[in-house]
Amino acid sequence: MNQAQRLLAKDDHPYSIFRLPEALSCWQAVAVMGASYLGAGLLGALGSMLAHTSIIFPMLLGLLALVLVIAGTSGAGVCLTDLARGRPYRGVLSYCVAGLFSLPKLVGAGLLMLLLYGAVLLGVALVLLVCKLPGIGPVLLVMAVPLLVLTVALALLGYYVAVSIVGPAIWDGERVMHALSIAWSITRNHPFEAIGKIVGGLLLSGIFAAMVFGLVGISSLIVGGLAAPIIGTGMGFDWNALVGGYGSSHWVGAGVGYALVFVTASAFVFLLPLMVGVLTWCEFSDKVDRGTIRSATDSALQDVNARVAELKDKAQTPAAPAAVPAAAAPVGASAPVAAHPSPRCPQCAGVVHADDRFCEHCGHKLQ
Repeated sequence: MNQAQRLLAKDDHPYSIFRLPEALSCWQAVAVMGASYLGAGLLGALGSMLAHTSIIFPMLLGLLALVLVIAGTSGAGVCLTDLARGRPYRGVLSYCVAGLFSLPKLVGAGLLMLLLYGAVLLGVALVLLVCKLPGIGPVLLVMAVPLLVLTVALALLGYYVAVSIVGPAIWDGERVMHALSIAWSITRNHPFEAIGKIVGGLLLSGIFAAMVFGLVGISSLIVGGLAAPIIGTGMGFDWNALVGGYGSSHWVGAGVGYALVFVTASAFVFLLPLMVGVLTWCEFSDKVDRGTIRSATDSALQDVNARVAELKDKAQTPAAPAAVPAAAAPVGASAPVAAHPSPRCPQCAGVVHADDRFCEHCGHKLQ
């Protein structure tokens, strides 16, 4: 049993915000986050070097760097979720792969939340458009403005809570729609408790971040102050050395070293707000019935899919042609008309025409 499992077993508040410093001692999360940030920095530097060739290279490499940062952050979040839940750790490579596979879910959840918030703003805009009517518009604004302000405030509250816990929900293995549904249930049932935990955790994160960056900044100044008299002109205190290879190489080396230091410090610092979201999710997800929420969400999705399939079938089915009524038979045309008998020769009974004067068969005179 590891330390997190022992804490969960004996503590009545296993997801307290005072567990934030544990994130700084989780070397797997630090390694995943630091590697992603370092790789993103190298991609950004490579893009800057290739900028004179084409503008496409900085854009593509910048996009890859962004994907790498988000995937690394997601992998670190998966690691912190295992830490908070007391699960055994996986390998660093496994966390990197898990973060990469979680990336599409995070993007999908973010887009859905943006669409929902945009729908709220669209509804507010439509109400304000109705209130633009002359005469009755000012009266409507008296009642509409408080309701609209309350609606937007609740939407911001829900959006803030959802943004903080949807990511940890996905890292904990939830599907996108399940994560959004559970986050909505938490926001509806425990809004101010969740906000209080998130705000308190972020305040503690800010204090720890100030301590870390303050320590790193002071240490960097001390190292730089010692490097100046020791390396001397090579650090750029002589113009000829600065523009030459000797001074330039030392500046580049020092810059790379300081970049590594601050990348590592950033990896430490950004683990803290991730841990806040993970602890908030772990605590409040246990206070709602996740099984019932998942079942209700699946049922709603099945109903929506059935309706969509029904509408699609109706759209694809061709309309049946209208039956053409049979034309009524004319009166008197029901019985066939008897054919008029052809004239015949009285001599040989051969068929002749009415205007013939002689029979063409026997030559008998007809007229």
